[in-house]
Amino acid sequence: MTVYKSLALASYDEFEFAVNDAFEKKQPFSFVRLGDGEGALLDFDEKCSIEDIEYLSEHVGKKATIEQLSALKHNLLAAIDNTNIVGIRNDVLGVSFNENLLHQNDEQLFLNEFKQAFTLRATELDICYSDARRIAKLYKAIKHNAYSQQKLCTQWIPFDYFLSGALTNLLERAGEIGVVTARQNIPDKLRKALNIKVVEHITPDKSARQVGTFIPHYPKHFNRIKNEINVKYPGMPYLVAAGLIGKGYCAEIQRQGGIALDIGALIDCWDGRYSRPKVIESKFNVKKTLMGKKKLPEELKMTTENAERLRELFRNTRN
Repeated sequence: MTVYKSLALASYDEFEFAVNDAFEKKQPFSFVRLGDGEGALLDFDEKCSIEDIEYLSEHVGKKATIEQLSALKHNLLAAIDNTNIVGIRNDVLGVSFNENLLHQNDEQLFLNEFKQAFTLRATELDICYSDARRIAKLYKAIKHNAYSQQKLCTQWIPFDYFLSGALTNLLERAGEIGVVTARQNIPDKLRKALNIKVVEHITPDKSARQVGTFIPHYPKHFNRIKNEINVKYPGMPYLVAAGLIGKGYCAEIQRQGGIALDIGALIDCWDGRYSRPKVIESKFNVKKTLMGKKKLPEELKMTTENAERLRELFRNTRN
């Protein structure tokens, strides 16, 4: 517990410096994010509830086996052990919470104790029981592992990295990058906006989002894509947005000498999707259409116009 109490988040500047330093020195590097989904997986064992298994199966396949989920947990643990920076929810640090409440069935008691212990964002004050349990499981994992070999930062730092112009600068300096994502439009958007070469690895989407013929991501397609990853030069940046399974890709990219950046839902915004509304609305005063639909801020899109704006912003803030 003493180690957990000493944990603190690295600043944005420390994160940007670490990535740039690895790129300049052509060294392997990995940044992976741990959210409530990863919390559920890190706490997974054969005694987990049906609800937990069904939730995790959305990321793997509609009917994931215990063996598959156990292997996925092993991959996640290995990726965390070797990564340079771990992105986590800010609110799982500095917490005192009775984790034994995870093993009882009184939902209201759990939620009452949870809300007293965790400092939630304003948009999460009405959090449901299932989401709260997964956050508590992430807290439990951080508390007991107390990652002393890695720096910690906020899991939403990819948004800050992009909005500062530093990510655009990195990708354009690299000239050729890799992308692992289910968003098929993203490679061409990057090529057009940044005028760079992009090696693409398109993954199956989460099962809950698939329509028509179901294609499980794990293990068949995971193994195929992992074997196809080819870091062409030391320090080659790879953008990864593949959920729980994507941490395994980050580990492989780092192993080959590349820079793996787990950017998650940021890539949905690049694709024009209003993803992670709670995060977007904590950073922007979101406007609505005449029909009342929330509009994705232009600053979060991957367009030639926004890329030019970000280049200028980066130049002005670095002078």
